[in-house]
Amino acid sequence: MQSLSRLLRQRRKAYFVGILLVVLSLFGRITLASVFGSNVGKLKGRRDIDGLARALEDSDPDVQFRAAEALGDIGDERSVGPLVHSLKTSEFAGVRWKSAEALSKIGDPAVGSLVTLLQHRDDDIRWKAALALGEIGNPEAIAPLIQLLDDDDRYVRSRAGHALGMIGEPALGPLTSLLCDGDAKRRWGAAIALGRTGSVEAIEPLIGALGDTSDEVRIEAATALTAIGRPAVDPLIRFLKYTRGETRIEVVRALGDLHADDAIQPLVQLLETAGDRERKAISDALSAILVTTVGPMVGEISNQHVLSGKLAEFEGENGEAE
Repeated sequence: MQSLSRLLRQRRKAYFVGILLVVLSLFGRITLASVFGSNVGKLKGRRDIDGLARALEDSDPDVQFRAAEALGDIGDERSVGPLVHSLKTSEFAGVRWKSAEALSKIGDPAVGSLVTLLQHRDDDIRWKAALALGEIGNPEAIAPLIQLLDDDDRYVRSRAGHALGMIGEPALGPLTSLLCDGDAKRRWGAAIALGRTGSVEAIEPLIGALGDTSDEVRIEAATALTAIGRPAVDPLIRFLKYTRGETRIEVVRALGDLHADDAIQPLVQLLETAGDRERKAISDALSAILVTTVGPMVGEISNQHVLSGKLAEFEGENGEAE
């Protein structure tokens, strides 16, 4: 009889504790996940979109993060709404990033919502949405991303440029036009994007941008050509003959940044007619090229010298032993 009474008391106590936990969870004072452990793994295994969406609202950032990751892995378009809400409202930067990444994994169904977020008042949300669109690669995002190149925030503009570059070939035409006709902010973003594409079709427009009136555009065009790499060397060398002033200096610097050893002779020849600033740029470029060209040769000669010394020492020791 006493054992039955004790059992009833324990059940009532457990019941009231359960009620208390639920009430406290409603006021954000404690999470059920923090008491019983997160069920994110089980929810993912069951592909429970609604359950994972609720987990995105948990006060524990780790639960939010893993819920966003799970929704991205599942890739169900029903997750778009909850993930967009998380990207807009989560106070944790890591969760917002994971939500944007999850939306990029869902792909095309998320494009419309992400494009809308490009206009959000929070710059952190704008650039995360831009990169998610770049990861998806849908050409429908090209025009909105180009508009984002006008953003007041420099970092947002740069991420928009990276996103356009990630979209790649479909964006080449609009970006090339922008490099010629846009305002300075847009030209700068277009240079970033064209370098990010890695396309040989971007080389000629970028070489042309080395003569831009904006210092930032010229610098970014040179950086973009360096990113494209070896395919840009021959066009740059050819372009040396037709340039003057600041444009020629930027071409010379780009060849130096590319460590183009086949540019050594054209650069040396250019010294005969170069002005003082051009001579300085050519000297710097030749130094950069020679360091990477001669350095390995010196290392190889040095290694051969050490090897020859060791071999002579070995032969001498053997001769003495005989």
